[in-house]
Amino acid sequence: MAKILAVGNAVLDRVIDVTCYPQENTESRCLTMSERLGGNAVNSLMVLAQMGHSVSWCGTLAQDSASHMLKQQLNAAQIDHSTAQSIKKGSTPISTILVAQDTGSRTISHFRHLPELDFEHFAQISIEDYDWLHFEGRNIDALIGMFNIATAFLTHQPISLEVEKERDGIDDCLASANIIMFSQHFALGRGYTEPDNFLRAMQALAPQAKLFCGWGNVGGFAMEEGHFYQVDANPDCVVVDTLGAGDVFNAGIIDALIRGHSTGEALELAVRLAEKKIAQHGINHLFSNDNKIRLTDLNKLTAHKVSVVEAKGKSIVLARVDDSVKAYVNNCPHANVPLNSMYKVEIDPRELTLKCSVHDAFFRVEDGVCVRGPCQNQALEAVAIIVDAQGQVFLA
Repeated sequence: MAKILAVGNAVLDRVIDVTCYPQENTESRCLTMSERLGGNAVNSLMVLAQMGHSVSWCGTLAQDSASHMLKQQLNAAQIDHSTAQSIKKGSTPISTILVAQDTGSRTISHFRHLPELDFEHFAQISIEDYDWLHFEGRNIDALIGMFNIATAFLTHQPISLEVEKERDGIDDCLASANIIMFSQHFALGRGYTEPDNFLRAMQALAPQAKLFCGWGNVGGFAMEEGHFYQVDANPDCVVVDTLGAGDVFNAGIIDALIRGHSTGEALELAVRLAEKKIAQHGINHLFSNDNKIRLTDLNKLTAHKVSVVEAKGKSIVLARVDDSVKAYVNNCPHANVPLNSMYKVEIDPRELTLKCSVHDAFFRVEDGVCVRGPCQNQALEAVAIIVDAQGQVFLA
């Protein structure tokens, strides 16, 4: 699967579930209270990690006690934060969120006393190592510079932008993104009550981009090169918790486009995924493993080693590098024979390649492309997998 970098805020969400939203100057008991990982881009990464992608987050981290808890939660969600900028002054952002059980709606109060990501810090990141870059539409002055770097140095990687709120200068960023996800809140704030009119106006500002917009209980909408797409919401969907639904919608779009789906198909998949989210509390365990085929335990895969397993009548090569795992059909495109026909397949730890044991074709672990040998530039067939929070590897 893909290696994704998202730039935005990481927040500790203090979520308080109540029967109904309390009236002012009254006293009531809450049903539950929990502390979760939050932030738009981080929420999307949590979903993408559940889908099996290798995800990284770049933003600012404070050096207070709450930051330690935030890092623990990032680690638990399998979100790499090695590219984050550490800030000496400031506090970890905290959002207090009331979720009303009777409506599923949420009311959020943000506390933020932490500087935004420096452009200079972002400029030091090797962004070309990632397959996809995703940005929150905030910190506009620095964001414009980040887009300039991304468009100058990236050759084929998509750049997506989430536009949730109106911010001065946000229009200047639209022409640099390939995929843009707008919120209904942003559209309404610009005076648009019809999603088709809104997306047409935005297409004029970003003719190069695929545009998406979730529209609450109505459904989702998209536009590409003037063609309008609409997916209606399921009227039977039970609303339990809407917190993070837009971030799940965005993750669904990114995953679907990575897997080669069309704009219309990506919209359909994203809407259905968002509906699945609002029917449950939180965004963990969106993908039940009950009906999935388990391949192995990540802890049983030795780093820089290869394991061959059988599933659904296919032989599958699992290659682990550090904390990520790639899966390919065990078949060399050169002679249509298993990679391990002659002897066990290993990973070259320096080049991070797999070698076919028959005719010495070398395939990059990262994407399965043959970089040396008789089938150069051909590729192994990728197998979609999911690694859950417990390290269990399943067919996706």
